[in-house]
Amino acid sequence: MISFLNYEVYLSKFLILSSFVLLLFITFAVVYISYVSWKDKKRLKR
Repeated sequence: MISFLNYEVYLSKFLILSSFVLLLFITFAVVYISYVSWKDKKRLKR
């Protein structure tokens, strides 16, 4: 029973950490795509 609870704690910590990493990755991807789109619009205006 104790090992099962320990496993659950590790699983929840892993899920929290992985969701945080995924959120950071998505944020950086959105910023990068917005930057590329902005540079392309600037290039097309010339």
